[in-house]
Amino acid sequence: MKIVMRRDDFVAAATDVARATSSKLGESSSSVRIIAENDSLILTANDLELAISAQIKAEVIVPGSIVVPGRLLSEAARRFPSEEVSMHVAEGRHVLKLCSGFSDMELVGMAASFFPEIPDIEGLTVITLPQEQLKSMLKQVSFAMSQDSIRPILTGMLWEYQANKLRLVAADGTKVASRQESLVDQDETQFSMVMPGRAVHELLRLLDETDELVEVAVGKNHCLVQIGNTTMVSKLLEGRYINVDQYVPTNFTTVVQLNPKILLTALDRCAIMTKDLLTGIVRLNFNNQILCIRAHSAELGSHYEEWPIEKNGEDLDIFFNNKVLSDIMRALDYGDVKMSFTGQFGPVVVQSMKNEKNYWSLVMPVRLS
Repeated sequence: MKIVMRRDDFVAAATDVARATSSKLGESSSSVRIIAENDSLILTANDLELAISAQIKAEVIVPGSIVVPGRLLSEAARRFPSEEVSMHVAEGRHVLKLCSGFSDMELVGMAASFFPEIPDIEGLTVITLPQEQLKSMLKQVSFAMSQDSIRPILTGMLWEYQANKLRLVAADGTKVASRQESLVDQDETQFSMVMPGRAVHELLRLLDETDELVEVAVGKNHCLVQIGNTTMVSKLLEGRYINVDQYVPTNFTTVVQLNPKILLTALDRCAIMTKDLLTGIVRLNFNNQILCIRAHSAELGSHYEEWPIEKNGEDLDIFFNNKVLSDIMRALDYGDVKMSFTGQFGPVVVQSMKNEKNYWSLVMPVRLS
């Protein structure tokens, strides 16, 4: 095998693909398969749960294939000095020689026949949408995925598609997020799947904020996402996702409107007093048309500030986990926010004033003993 390619293309592909490798060195799941054919270089990683494949243009002098350690390949690609990189594998040897400028490097590999193939996905249901639209949806929902493996299904994100509407949902024991968007020029089809949290985060990294289309194909046990010349295949989580709509209240005692960026910066200052991000508590007091926010630590000190808001309904004194409330405000990247309360201990519904019907999140306040 002998090929030449642009360094920047090689770095981007190797970096994307390496994220689907296992951390256990010496196993095929920690490796990247390299295939050179038809003026293209194809890099693929597959740890049996997640697979990523990237294809770039290359001058293929002698076609061939090899499997090498994925992390080493990615690190080597970033460190090469020249604008071009050449690869060479001598016949009968499983050693990849990389050359760039004055730098030569050899990586010990193995035959491509030892590499696990990406599974075939049967019964595909396909939708397409702009990358920037899907990226925005994932950003606003992914923060609510659970980190607790006790309920594995909640560590993923629910995707529901029917009647030309795509809905993404994530939830854990303290918060819920839901975003729905209408899609155009789609086939009459429907599906429901739960994508693992790891795949969601990798998809977020792969997507660009452009209007170029991304294709999502859903099968029985796997899903495939095609972004340009990059393909991601993920195993789906098994089980039935909870019906989050049953937890959304419809009657509220207090409704306030405020700027999420102002509240987020205040919560950031409160974090100085609530260093423990998991148990750090902030107190919000809504009195007349004023919001007072407090944070206190017996060891560190206290923080207090207030500013005017728009409020309808009863005055309210309520406590939140600082990190959870910050995550919710961070997901609202434009416009004012409406917070609807059901009392001191009931669920709170948070909605963007500019996208009130399509996006909402729910958060439970902290009950202090």
